[in-house]
Amino acid sequence: MAETAKAFAFGPFRLVPDRRILAAEGREVPIRGRAFDLLLALVERRDRVVSKDQLMDLVWPGRVVEEGNLTVHVAGLRRLLGSGIIATLSGRGYRFVAAVTEIPAEDGWRPLPAPSLPPSAQAETPSPAGATPWPGDLPRPLTKLIGRDGDLDRVEARLRDARLVTVVGAGGVGKTRLALATADRIRHCYPDGAWFADFGPVEDPRLVAATIAAGLGVDVGGGDALRVVIAALAGRRGLLVLDSCEHLVRAAADAAEAILRGCPGIVILATSREPLRAEGERLHRLQPLGAAAPDFAITAERLADYPASELFVERACAALGEFVPGDAEAGEIMKICQRLDGIPLAIELAAPALQAMTLTELRGRLERHFELLTAGRRTALARQQTLRATIGWSLDRLEPLERALLLRLSVFGGTWTAGSAAFLAGCASGEDAVCGLIAALVDKSLVQADLTGVQARYRLLASTRYYAAERLSASGLAEARRSLVRWLVKAYERAEADWPFMADDDWFALYAPEIENLRVGLAWAFGPDGDERLGVELASHTEHVWAELSLTGELHDWFDLAISRIDEATPPEVAGRLWLGRCGWVSPRGAQALDAARRAVALFRAAGSRVDLGRALWRQAWQHALMGNLAAAGPLIDEAEDLLRGEQASKALVSCLRARAVFRLRGNQPATARADLEEALSIAQRLRSPRDIALTLGSMAELHCAAGRMEEAIAVAQEALASLGPAQARSAWVQHIAGAVASYRLAEGDIAGARPIVAERLAAARLMGLPHEMVANLERLALIAAMEGSFATAGRLFGYVQFCHAQRGILRSFGSEAVHDRLQAVLRQSLTPDELEQMAAYGAKLGEEEMVAEAFAIALRS
Repeated sequence: MAETAKAFAFGPFRLVPDRRILAAEGREVPIRGRAFDLLLALVERRDRVVSKDQLMDLVWPGRVVEEGNLTVHVAGLRRLLGSGIIATLSGRGYRFVAAVTEIPAEDGWRPLPAPSLPPSAQAETPSPAGATPWPGDLPRPLTKLIGRDGDLDRVEARLRDARLVTVVGAGGVGKTRLALATADRIRHCYPDGAWFADFGPVEDPRLVAATIAAGLGVDVGGGDALRVVIAALAGRRGLLVLDSCEHLVRAAADAAEAILRGCPGIVILATSREPLRAEGERLHRLQPLGAAAPDFAITAERLADYPASELFVERACAALGEFVPGDAEAGEIMKICQRLDGIPLAIELAAPALQAMTLTELRGRLERHFELLTAGRRTALARQQTLRATIGWSLDRLEPLERALLLRLSVFGGTWTAGSAAFLAGCASGEDAVCGLIAALVDKSLVQADLTGVQARYRLLASTRYYAAERLSASGLAEARRSLVRWLVKAYERAEADWPFMADDDWFALYAPEIENLRVGLAWAFGPDGDERLGVELASHTEHVWAELSLTGELHDWFDLAISRIDEATPPEVAGRLWLGRCGWVSPRGAQALDAARRAVALFRAAGSRVDLGRALWRQAWQHALMGNLAAAGPLIDEAEDLLRGEQASKALVSCLRARAVFRLRGNQPATARADLEEALSIAQRLRSPRDIALTLGSMAELHCAAGRMEEAIAVAQEALASLGPAQARSAWVQHIAGAVASYRLAEGDIAGARPIVAERLAAARLMGLPHEMVANLERLALIAAMEGSFATAGRLFGYVQFCHAQRGILRSFGSEAVHDRLQAVLRQSLTPDELEQMAAYGAKLGEEEMVAEAFAIALRS
């Protein structure tokens, strides 16, 4: 009989496994596939701690992924669900700690099939009758193994199911150390113990069998070494470790196959930078040690949660005798570990440098180069003493075509696809041939593959990229960088063409991963040895990727730089796109934005698509409306709408309709404004654009505010925020909507509800480079200060905000107008005209930093 389907309720959330739905307060919460699988795995195992490796096996079954993927997904779930839901247990894993109630089938969910649990595998180590124990011998590591508990478990499990397991990974990632730890852990399962054969010093493939014999303690004499080995092991039950096979792959594979055929009681654990490709081989790909996500704020207490930083601290203690980092040092340690890609060898080489420099100095030097990583163990092989030697040895052993491709791939700043690699390679035989070369480089652990997204993406570890780029000639490096920029121009030209019509999430998944390559490409193009014309063209195609990632500061910086390089030879459509990027939703508003819009319109009238001209026209109209010039805005918005309605329904039309609604609302036409917004919302929903849905709902909230319906305004604005779902974490679009909620609450006198919103929004507006939002939040905090009796602070903030508005010459939103009116009323009621004038005049002279510091003092009051 099938089990009754169950849902899980916790806090405001309901998780419905059979329908793959997460809902909150009756509304579905957008959550992607891997994140849903992770959440379900934790909820179903809420009675215990779930290790990172167990979670990775559950969420990415059958795939090799980096631990960083898990860290990022857990961080995303915490942002989605809030604090106090998922706990991290240092060194052990994660646990779902919120109270959970199982909801029975009568609530209407479909029944689930009865779960089928895999049978537990039992390790069997049968001993032949009369076998004589022959204890093996293993080298004893002098340092403890850090961060590899999950790998130990997985390798041990694979050795139960297969007789040949190869640990594969990049040089310096810790393959030998893991193999030794595994062998030491399970040697008791074998009556005859474990043996270790080190191929590291061996260069001649003919000596492979003799090296194994030496590891066994067997005298070969003048006989055939492999036959002697097989004869010695034929009646034994034990584990044979073959270490460092990468330069003797074929010979090691032949020997392993012969031993396994002739010795039924022997199991082999090998290590190599590439697979042996022997019969029956199972692989365990060893990834670098996990570190925190780049944007995660780390504390000293959390350093032990990440194996990379735990190893760094342990090795620093060994070098310094005592090393107790604080929270400030923790951030530097994590940046060092991220720069070193979590490679144990690199971390072990870097930590002793603290004997001669500070953490900040070490991090700064590693950002520039890796020359510090030279102080390896004197007892190690030459190719393993330094990171340069380790990587260089691997590069030298590549086939010529593999090496040529890898060196060119070093110009990528981030991840890349097979298509972009083929473009850089200039391969006449096409993408298929390049795919074959990439597969070979992945096999040899020089390229990392990520198969979790919409398309396969690849990357080089930072150290590999650095040393590979060193081997390119100056002319080869410049040519490869030029090819990268040319490819980026094509990619982002497609991105801009796709953006008006493609679903937000699909567009983001396709184009956002190129952001690091974009930064590298623009830096080269506008650098001393670059190509400014290519840089100008590339920048002109990137407005939406910067905006969608909320990197508005970079948008403004790159567009301003590109605009400064416009000349007579610049095509009008290129110049038009650059000016258009300086007058969008997230651009500073006022006279400069209006001028940018006018220039864009003029250029697109000369050359450009109807969609581009329509976008420029509505932006010019919008800037006029913000400045109160409705007469100038009307004809422009009419023309823009005519152009955009003549094309396929697009996000540009949605934006135009929102701008028309602002125009009509300013003209006291709320009914027609509502009709525009309802049409815009319908189109945004069809286009699957959460950003436009949220912005349109935010405009509807302003409609309610303008009519004095603050409760309705709050409800609709909160609906707008909820519609963004997880995208809130990356969205600049959320800023003015969340700020509006605070304005509506303040208009109702709700300081407690508004204060935390304003504090968070002020910090975010500064971080994202949104000056108009920063000023709006300063005015909200001025009202809070005034309502709490801090009139001096309120008066200064009032003066500063008034000065900023006078400089920009734009109207406040209806929510901000309500705050402004109430602030003026409170100040005029509590201060004399002379007092208010003096405070305001003083505030107008103060700088941004002083005003923000005063504002935060108000925001952080308890």
